Amino acid sequence: MTDFRQSLAVVQKELYQTLTPDKVSSESQNQEYGAGQFWLETTSVRYRVAKITPKKTGQFVAFWYKHQGKNTPYSATDSPDVLVVNTFTSERFGQFVFPKEELIRRGILSQEKPGKMAMRVYPVWDQPTSSQALATQKWQRPYFIEFGPDLFVDQKRLRQLYQLD
Repeated sequence: MTDFRQSLAVVQKELYQTLTPDKVSSESQNQEYGAGQFWLETTSVRYRVAKITPKKTGQFVAFWYKHQGKNTPYSATDSPDVLVVNTFTSERFGQFVFPKEELIRRGILSQEKPGKMAMRVYPVWDQPTSSQALATQKWQRPYFIEFGPDLFVDQKRLRQLYQLD
């Protein structure tokens, strides 16, 4: 499910519930990753859908823009408050809500050094084996929330992840 509006509709129904995205717009670059932006109350959001790759554990997601014809990582100054990365399998759904400050700290958003244009995410159901993947999953875990038709969504935690409280 990599279509931006289709995935956002699922997330709206199953996760956001009482939260309503505002100023919703798709992004022309990274469309294959369900790229878009919107606001949830006072929080600006960059939205992506990660892809399962056949040879590696985890899911892959890209986030970049074209500048003078060249793919360029986002800088800290022009990035929204959070980067949301949705993960879908045939049976499970989850979402990473990474705050801008953590992405700067991890070198994903550019500030003093070049940032990254993509990364791999490891939902709780993935079991990576390499030490680097395990370390990545460990720092990502606090920003992950699983959701679905049969799961209770802790709305208080969701609001905290989105910096709404």
